[in-house]
Formats: sequence, C-alpha cells, structure tokens
Amino acid sequence: MSIRFHQIIALGLDSRVRGPALDALKKTRAMGIRRLPDDVFSFKRGKLGMAAAYRFLREWLDGERLTRHNGQWVVNSFIPPFPGTAYNRLFDNMFSGRHLSPVSGFLAVTARCPARCPHCSHGGRRSGAELSTGETLGLIRQLHGLGASIIGFTGGEPCMREDLPELVRVASEGGAAAILFTSGFGLTDALLAELRKAGLWSVCVSIDSDIAQEHDAGRGEGSFEAVVSALRRAKAAGFYTMAGALATPVFVETKRYRRIYDFLSTLGVHEMRIVEAMPCGKMVACSDEAFLSPARVTELRQFHVAMNRKRTGPKVCAFNQVESPELLGCGAGTQHLFIGPDGTVCPCDFTPLGFGNVRDTPLADIWRRMNLAMGDNPRTHCFVHKNRAAIRSHAEFGYPLPPDISEAICHAAGPEPLPGYFALVTQGGKKDE
Repeated sequence: MSIRFHQIIALGLDSRVRGPALDALKKTRAMGIRRLPDDVFSFKRGKLGMAAAYRFLREWLDGERLTRHNGQWVVNSFIPPFPGTAYNRLFDNMFSGRHLSPVSGFLAVTARCPARCPHCSHGGRRSGAELSTGETLGLIRQLHGLGASIIGFTGGEPCMREDLPELVRVASEGGAAAILFTSGFGLTDALLAELRKAGLWSVCVSIDSDIAQEHDAGRGEGSFEAVVSALRRAKAAGFYTMAGALATPVFVETKRYRRIYDFLSTLGVHEMRIVEAMPCGKMVACSDEAFLSPARVTELRQFHVAMNRKRTGPKVCAFNQVESPELLGCGAGTQHLFIGPDGTVCPCDFTPLGFGNVRDTPLADIWRRMNLAMGDNPRTHCFVHKNRAAIRSHAEFGYPLPPDISEAICHAAGPEPLPGYFALVTQGGKKDE
C-alpha cells in the first residue's frame, strides 16, 4: 500500500489537516446537508473516526504516494498541497452545500509560443486579442471568488508574458496554489527567482522524449535542451517540479513512458504527469487510431500505480488513472475550467466548447451556465473523447464552438453516473443552491 498507515495516523493527528474537513462537515450537518457517509466521520463526540477514515482514504488514495515538499504534504498536482489556504478552500467548497465550485482553473495567458508541437491543444483555435494585465488580474480575482484552489498558467508559452510574476503573485496571495505550465523556453534563473518571490508553487515542463533528436523533431531545434535546463533550474530553485508527457499509441507501444521516467529520475523531478492525446487543437480531426485504446489506457494506469508504490523516483500522475470512472472521473466544466487568451471560457484545456467570454460576462455567470450544461456533476467518462464526433460535426463554426451549440452538444450527450469517488462521498445525492 503506497499510502501507509503511519502516514494516515500522522495526518489524522494534525489539526491543520483534519480541521478544515471537520469544520466544513459540521457546518453542512447543521444545515441538514449530508455529503459524506456516516461510516467515514462520526460526530457523536466531534472526533474523526480513525479506522473508518483510514478505510476511506485507502480506497481513494490507493496507487498514490504521499510526499513532503517545503513543509507540506503532496499527493499529486490534482490536489493542492496541505496544510495551507488552498487546501482549506478545497474542503470548504467540497462540503459547503453550495453550487459546485472549481477545484482548478487554468489560464492560457498567451497564444504566442516558440515551439511548433504537432499535438498543440491550442492550435487551430480562434483567438482574439490577449487579455491585458488588468483584465487578467480581474479574472484571477473572479477565480478566487469562485473558490478555485489551484490556478494554472499555460499558453502558448506563458513565459512570454512580461507580467507573469505579477499574475502569479495575485493568484498566490488570493489563496490559490499556482502552477506554471511551460515548454521551458524563456524560463531563466532571473524569472524563476521572480516567480518564487511571487509565490509560485509548482513548475511543469512539457517533455516528448528522453532523446534530444527525437524530442526536437517535433518541437523544434534546441527544445530538448530548454526542457532539461528548465527542469534543473526549477528543482534547484525549490519548486515542486513536474514534467508533463503526452501519451499517444506510439508512446505506449514503444514504452517511451518508461524511458522518460528513468530519465526524469536522474534529474530528481518530483512528478511525471501523463495526459493522453486528445481530439482537440491540431489533433481535432484525427482518426480513432491516433488515440489510446482501452488496453493502452490500462497499461498507463498500471504504470501509475506501480511507480507510486515505489519509495524512490518521481511519482506518476496519469490522468487516465486519476480521472478514471472508479476514482474522480471527468471534471471538465464541473471541477475544472479553462480560459483562453482572449477570455473565452471552456470546460477544460482539451474540450473546445465555449460558454461565454469574461470580457462581456461575469465569470460566475459563465461558470454556472457551463456547470448546468455539463450535467452539474463530474462525469464518468472523458467528455471530449466520448463526444468528439458531435463536436467535430460543427467544425464549420470554428473552435471553441459558440455557446448555443456547445450547450446543445452537452444536452444531447445526457447525464452520466457519478464517478466512484463522488458516488461514495455523496451517497448518490447533492444539494443545489
């Protein structure tokens, strides 16, 4: 078992860890809202039932590795580090009885990028003028108002924004764990120092191969050197350092993920994120053969668990494990949102459905409209994979699709059962506003 009993005991005894969950649960119970099953938490004496909590956490965190970084616990980059403000906010939102709040919001702060990745999720999207510094800061504050625990800065290449440290500072000071997603280009020691001072928690650098020639063939000459340099610099600067890899059929068939993992181990990277190829951006029109089969998905899920059961090397965060039907499922538009460089709001980085623009509509209004359209709950299956034919049938309107068409696609898709984790903690029900 990768999450070990002594760690659960230590967490249970730490009031900074158990306190936010217990406080939120007491509030909801007082309001008659029952969001968690009785066998997990007992309020007869206001104490956490440790044996029941251990069984609960074991079910949820099986296949994960709990580590320490800068005085905080880290499960993986899907969950904010704890104890801390972002973690407290996560529990307050999860058990509040309010309408859904986003766990994470990713901002593509620019479409500009020196790389030329063939799988770019932004490629082919319509893009107006970038949000200004003032507009972006206002958007970040709106994310705080919604209760986002994690704010990610992506692109394009976000390091091309001269105001990036200021954006990170406001995100961090507002209580969110801030993550930078970068190709490595432009991530200098000077910028890392500014970002560290601004409160950035984590840096994730994209990597396609452990072989320079193979990597550069897709992204451009010098891109591999930029990745390695960025990872080393980020680790040396004290960030929770991650490398993100895209899983294609070839990536799995050739066991490239194992080679990359071994290479990242030599660099001391904390986490390897693996996201499977998605039918969006430059890959929106690809045939089914360009995406992972169920057998290849299973292989990556097994890799996730196996590597996290080790005591050494980077932990693995494979999206198709964390977002599996048995665990957290697809949170696009219900647990997560993505905002493009021009302010268009989408369910996630890879789902090219548009629900409004923050330049003319408050984010809270767009978020609620999107929540309701997406089914008002996390879904069992990845929305864009399951509904890619419907999305592609409206390609003439351009991506992301307009709000009315986006809503129609969601309504036609219909509801899905809750993923395993949410089915466990909600007892099959929820309370709306």
